[in-house]
Amino acid sequence: MTTEDVLAKLDPKTRKRLQTAMSVEIHKQKTPSIGLNLALRGGLGYGRQTLVWGNKSAGKTSFALQLVGMAQKEGKTCAWIDAEQSYDPDWAERLGVDGGNLIYSSSRGVAKIADECVELVSSGIDVLVLDSISTVLASSYFSDDEIKPFERTGQIGTQSKDLGKLSNMIMGVNENTLVIFISQQRNAITPTYTQLVPMGGQAIKFNSSTIIKLFSSESDAKALMGDISAGDRIFSEKIGRPVRWEVEFNKLGPMGPEGSYDFYFRGHDIGVDPIGEIVDLAERYGIIIKSGAWYTIGEERIQGRLGVVEYLTKNPAIAEEIEQKIYAFDQ
Repeated sequence: MTTEDVLAKLDPKTRKRLQTAMSVEIHKQKTPSIGLNLALRGGLGYGRQTLVWGNKSAGKTSFALQLVGMAQKEGKTCAWIDAEQSYDPDWAERLGVDGGNLIYSSSRGVAKIADECVELVSSGIDVLVLDSISTVLASSYFSDDEIKPFERTGQIGTQSKDLGKLSNMIMGVNENTLVIFISQQRNAITPTYTQLVPMGGQAIKFNSSTIIKLFSSESDAKALMGDISAGDRIFSEKIGRPVRWEVEFNKLGPMGPEGSYDFYFRGHDIGVDPIGEIVDLAERYGIIIKSGAWYTIGEERIQGRLGVVEYLTKNPAIAEEIEQKIYAFDQ
């Protein structure tokens, strides 16, 4: 019996819901990191849930804001659930976000957030970010939308159970939305060891098609330094830090790839630095040739990595050409 024969015998309502696997299409959204896009084989999948977690000050919120800005420039409609109360309009604008076209909510209770997320996803929103699941208040904190007295809020495991329900409800209606959950890390203590894990319980992890960990050292020795002007004086200050990323889990490609990018929180260009990544990846693939301290780009010879970054920053057309070669090389 052929596939057509089986489909022909189905109830018309059931037949309408089914299709052959050849009709399945996977659409992806690029992230601010070129290396991460290569590892993800294009980016984060629409119609799926992604978990981004890591230590504090690893730039998780800024990473997501940059992604939202990129999506908006492609004509996508985006929403931001600010459970952490950390959204800064000026900072978001500097990262490329169009605040006037960003749907925003400051809800903190899980019931309200669940209702909002389900309605937004059902309405066809393209990108939905929840920042962060670590600060979502469980249902045990509320009675008729009012905060309970402190002594009546101590129900163990309620937050994880509620977040699991939230995730399941979103998955039940999600067809085309890229849902990003941001999470802080916590210590999971076992009989034999202690490990760092994302908050939110197991259901969030099980429902996520992609899990990305971001880590940044808070050591001054690891900080990126730069010159800051104050009137007629120039002094050296911390302006950023390297961030390591790891694709811990990925249903849409290989899991396990690792890499890094520079993240800047001061200076003219803030956020994930694409030019530094272009230099490092182009050197890896032999698009830029490095010999000692000298780099060769076509006919140009430039001394030092910072010199190459400065050169490509001043020559965006060349940087874009090299970026396209990187993507083509990795296909």
